[in-house]
Amino acid sequence: MPDEIDRDQEFNEQRLEDMIEQNRFKSTATPSLPNCRLCGKSIPDKRRQTLPGVTTCIECQTVLERCQR
Repeated sequence: MPDEIDRDQEFNEQRLEDMIEQNRFKSTATPSLPNCRLCGKSIPDKRRQTLPGVTTCIECQTVLERCQR
Protein backbone atom coordinates (compact mmCIF):
# COMPACT_ATOMS: atom_id res chain seq x y z
CA MET A 1 0.00 0.00 0.00
CA PRO A 2 1.53 3.32 -1.06
CA ASP A 3 2.15 5.80 1.66
CA GLU A 4 1.76 9.57 1.49
CA ILE A 5 5.31 10.21 0.22
CA ASP A 6 4.85 7.75 -2.65
CA ARG A 7 1.57 9.41 -3.66
CA ASP A 8 3.17 12.86 -3.51
CA GLN A 9 6.10 11.72 -5.62
CA GLU A 10 3.80 10.15 -8.20
CA PHE A 11 1.71 13.35 -8.31
CA ASN A 12 4.84 15.49 -8.80
CA GLU A 13 6.14 13.25 -11.58
CA GLN A 14 2.79 13.42 -13.37
CA ARG A 15 2.68 17.22 -13.06
CA LEU A 16 6.21 17.50 -14.45
CA GLU A 17 5.31 15.28 -17.43
CA ASP A 18 2.18 17.36 -18.07
CA MET A 19 4.16 20.63 -17.94
CA ILE A 20 6.80 19.29 -20.32
CA GLU A 21 4.15 18.13 -22.77
CA GLN A 22 2.31 21.48 -22.64
CA ASN A 23 5.48 23.44 -23.36
CA ARG A 24 7.07 21.06 -25.83
CA PHE A 25 5.97 22.87 -28.97
CA LYS A 26 5.11 26.23 -27.47
CA SER A 27 6.34 29.13 -29.55
CA THR A 28 9.04 31.20 -27.95
CA ALA A 29 8.99 34.99 -27.88
CA THR A 30 12.74 35.14 -28.55
CA PRO A 31 13.49 35.56 -32.26
CA SER A 32 15.92 33.21 -33.97
CA LEU A 33 19.35 34.61 -34.63
CA PRO A 34 20.50 34.93 -38.27
CA ASN A 35 24.01 33.82 -37.26
CA CYS A 36 25.24 31.24 -34.76
CA ARG A 37 26.10 32.82 -31.39
CA LEU A 38 29.12 30.50 -31.06
CA CYS A 39 30.83 30.36 -34.44
CA GLY A 40 29.13 33.19 -36.34
CA LYS A 41 28.09 31.03 -39.31
CA SER A 42 24.75 31.74 -40.95
CA ILE A 43 21.81 29.70 -39.59
CA PRO A 44 19.68 28.40 -42.49
CA ASP A 45 16.19 29.92 -42.83
CA LYS A 46 14.56 26.49 -42.65
CA ARG A 47 16.21 25.81 -39.26
CA ARG A 48 15.19 29.24 -37.92
CA GLN A 49 11.58 28.73 -39.03
CA THR A 50 11.38 25.18 -37.68
CA LEU A 51 12.92 26.05 -34.30
CA PRO A 52 11.80 29.53 -33.22
CA GLY A 53 14.37 31.07 -30.91
CA VAL A 54 17.29 29.01 -32.23
CA THR A 55 20.68 30.58 -31.53
CA THR A 56 23.18 27.99 -32.80
CA CYS A 57 23.96 26.28 -36.08
CA ILE A 58 23.55 22.51 -36.35
CA GLU A 59 27.26 21.82 -35.90
CA CYS A 60 27.60 23.89 -32.72
CA GLN A 61 24.35 22.49 -31.29
CA THR A 62 25.66 18.97 -31.88
CA VAL A 63 28.86 19.78 -29.99
CA LEU A 64 26.87 21.35 -27.12
CA GLU A 65 24.64 18.29 -26.81
CA ARG A 66 27.62 15.92 -26.83
CA CYS A 67 29.28 17.92 -24.04
CA GLN A 68 26.14 17.69 -21.89
CA ARG A 69 26.20 13.87 -21.89
